[in-house]
Amino acid sequence: MEELCDTSTNSSPTWGLFDVFKWKVVPESFGGGRAYIQRFKDAWVVHNKLSIKATALKYSLPVQLLAGVCWIETGGDPNFIDRVAFEVRAFDHIGNSSHVVTNPPAKTSFGWVSIQLRTAAYTLGLDADKMEISELRSLSHCLERDVYNIDLAAKHLRMLADHDHFVSIGFEEVRVIGARYNRGMELSLDKIMQNTRYGDFIVKNWLRFTQLMM
Repeated sequence: MEELCDTSTNSSPTWGLFDVFKWKVVPESFGGGRAYIQRFKDAWVVHNKLSIKATALKYSLPVQLLAGVCWIETGGDPNFIDRVAFEVRAFDHIGNSSHVVTNPPAKTSFGWVSIQLRTAAYTLGLDADKMEISELRSLSHCLERDVYNIDLAAKHLRMLADHDHFVSIGFEEVRVIGARYNRGMELSLDKIMQNTRYGDFIVKNWLRFTQLMM
């Protein structure tokens, strides 16, 4: 699995515990707070704008849609938190005991552009339920590589657009695709339309994402 990953990297900005501290504890008046994480998100998207543009073109997506998903998902918990969660879950599920207390390892999300392992596997044409822990671990390492991560997220967005048979992608389609990225492919379109906040955010901030891609 891992040898199939794109090993190239954009050396993206990193987000660690100090950043979480500035975001959660330091007031905006002292350079922290919500404005701090938003600046990081802006910087991460701008740093990767060439990859985002090329990948959006590759999968016939509006660049603002992919940039918006990248912006929303970047930051938050440091990457090592996901790693710890995965290993704890993997240990808890050894032998498929009936006494497990954690979610399956495949439900762990990885990558700057956060995506669940089971979703990533499905996007690649794999069945996460049939994958060994070592294979899921390799996939998780793939997702931690920025170029590969952006490409897989875009590929999944394309799958979501095709799932609802969208011929073209305008604002209304963006609302649905964004909502599905956040809520899943399993829900009916009627259920998805009951809560499209994720996609609504992308549409609302369309100009912002356009400017970040300039």
